[in-house]
Amino acid sequence: MKYDLHLHTTASDGRLTPTELVKLAGVRGLKIIAITDHDSVGGVDEALKEALNEPHVTIIPGVEINTDLATGELHVLGYFIDYVDPT
Repeated sequence: MKYDLHLHTTASDGRLTPTELVKLAGVRGLKIIAITDHDSVGGVDEALKEALNEPHVTIIPGVEINTDLATGELHVLGYFIDYVDPT
């Protein structure tokens, strides 16, 4: 099974819109992808809607949270998040 659990869209620093990314995942034969934009869940809803047109692609709602440390940055990935919860 092909999957990619760390993908960014134009909701952060990606080059593709969520729609374009889901379409490309389908073309490339990916079965599961996680939308993990930096500090944003702005692309998740659009990706889930586009996945209705790509029935072989499953979307995992996610986020990549950036944290600054004295020694640099730390990036933490979150999966299966409740992306509509405002808190």
